[in-house]
Amino acid sequence: MSSPALDIFPSAPIAPVSPFIFAGFLEHLGRCIYGGILPAGPTTFPYTPRKPCPNDQFVATPKELLTPEGFRKDVLEVMRDELHTPMVRWPGGNFVSSYNWKDGVGPPETRARRPELAWGGEESNLFGTDEDVCVLFIAWCRVAKIEPYIVLNMGTGTLEDALHWVEYCNGTGDTYYANLRRQNTGRDEPHGVKYWGLGNEVWGEWQVGQQTAAAYAVKARQWAHAIRLIDPSAKLVGCGETGPDEWDKVVLEELVDKVDFHSIHLYTGFGQRDRSQIEREYGRTVYGPDAAEYSIEVCKGLVNKARFSKGLNKPIKIAFDEYGVWDETVGTPENGLEQYYNFTDALSMASWLNVFIRQADIVDIACIAQSVNVISPLITSPTGLFKQTIYYPLYLFSRYMRGGVAIRVSMTSPTTFPGETLPRWVSEVKGHPSELDASAVLHTDETGKRSLRIAVVNRSEANSYEVPVRVAFEDIVDGQVEVHDLWHEDVTAKNTWEKQEVKVKTRKETWNGKWTFREHSFTMLVLTLQ
Repeated sequence: MSSPALDIFPSAPIAPVSPFIFAGFLEHLGRCIYGGILPAGPTTFPYTPRKPCPNDQFVATPKELLTPEGFRKDVLEVMRDELHTPMVRWPGGNFVSSYNWKDGVGPPETRARRPELAWGGEESNLFGTDEDVCVLFIAWCRVAKIEPYIVLNMGTGTLEDALHWVEYCNGTGDTYYANLRRQNTGRDEPHGVKYWGLGNEVWGEWQVGQQTAAAYAVKARQWAHAIRLIDPSAKLVGCGETGPDEWDKVVLEELVDKVDFHSIHLYTGFGQRDRSQIEREYGRTVYGPDAAEYSIEVCKGLVNKARFSKGLNKPIKIAFDEYGVWDETVGTPENGLEQYYNFTDALSMASWLNVFIRQADIVDIACIAQSVNVISPLITSPTGLFKQTIYYPLYLFSRYMRGGVAIRVSMTSPTTFPGETLPRWVSEVKGHPSELDASAVLHTDETGKRSLRIAVVNRSEANSYEVPVRVAFEDIVDGQVEVHDLWHEDVTAKNTWEKQEVKVKTRKETWNGKWTFREHSFTMLVLTLQ
């Protein structure tokens, strides 16, 4: 067993950390929109107009919990003021593959109620692109100070539908859909939507309008060309799979010169295994993000190979626009994919974010799936919300790693994890994961003051490690370290309405060049440099 050590190289930058790696995702699923972004009504999920919530059971959201526009104030304030969510992907997700955007504009009383094909149930379309009376996505983005990222329907949708939507959002001329926007909003200025996704998981057999990679690539190339005739400044996201797949290879080879991003999706804690082996769930969960890092590395190679083939000097970045912790047998369509997370899941989330920091040169967007209620850090009731365990790593990374430059680290872990990983190929192909997992950012504030922000996840369930932390060619000033700890003795501990078991503890300590990382813990260290 080797001795643990963490070497940090401030003079070896990877890339600036994109603020968009702290992005969110809203889908018309369960209580994400109706009950999360908007107050729930007596006919919203899991109810319908034909089977409404009984009057004696319905609890309305108090007016003091709503903004003047009708949004949930508590959710908005957490996303805007605490997490500083910079971007939100909408309207899906699987939902988008049968979504008609024209159902979601104009007066609410004219909105068509539709069958929801992706997850079951019904869609009221009250939360659409915009509206003149009711609340709306673009208005919510403005209030939340969030960049909108809209995914186009490449399932039942047509190219004409997509062009009309881009014109509606961004048109400045005296044209039909630009004028319809002006009529519906009472404003002349366009919505200015920059980011557009060319479909969602079009490779999946669960998707409405599934296609082969070759068929999708030809279609998406045509769409990209036409969209840029409407809006030459549009940032386009091609639909990838998980990164290293044949789909990714075929799509990139055809599409790389027409898009700005290639999207990939992956969830940890997801997939078939013997769930009666409860003792293995810890390892399956906390080491899962290693699969994401390997997928990113392989995908980066595919991106560069496709760029080389087409002689393309423009960089193409990865949009990891669905990621998170999801056990599909717990968060199900029947319960609106509501999953209550434990401390193990929080450690997995911290390792996810370490991956995005280490891969800052290629990952420019990462959207946690999802932002509220649906496999989410936030759970609401009609009268409040609570923060799940996975909220706290996201909060710490967003607060301390944003605005810095990711730098190289070398973590010597005393041992590797010999057990079962999920997916299994993590250990079989990439190799057994290290117990210690780290990333670092060099941050310089407006006065020129420099600091190191170091994130370490000790993924060992039982062992703590005293680790020398060696910063190359730099001196630490004032002999102090700011420490943010996330730890609980019970890896299955959960936050609930009744009790917040898992929280961050912050303190200052004397710095002596080493740190003891407790068993199953996440630690953020902040050191001031000369």
